[in-house]
Amino acid sequence: MNFTVLLIALGIIIVLFVVGKIFAILTKILFVILLVAILAVGFFIWQNKDNYLSETGKTNSYIILVNDYASRCI
Repeated sequence: MNFTVLLIALGIIIVLFVVGKIFAILTKILFVILLVAILAVGFFIWQNKDNYLSETGKTNSYIILVNDYASRCI
């Protein structure tokens, strides 16, 4: 039997195995990047919501202070 054909077949199998391992590593890296991005976006949305609520609270406290000052002046 011709050993050249066997060596070529073995080389193709090894190349496919190595390419598969590389894609497996890249898939894991992509998954970690996507997970970190999702967590970051969630954190920033959560912070933005808290800032909105605290700004609303500050506005209400200013209104209360103005009303309190106005009631003292009357």
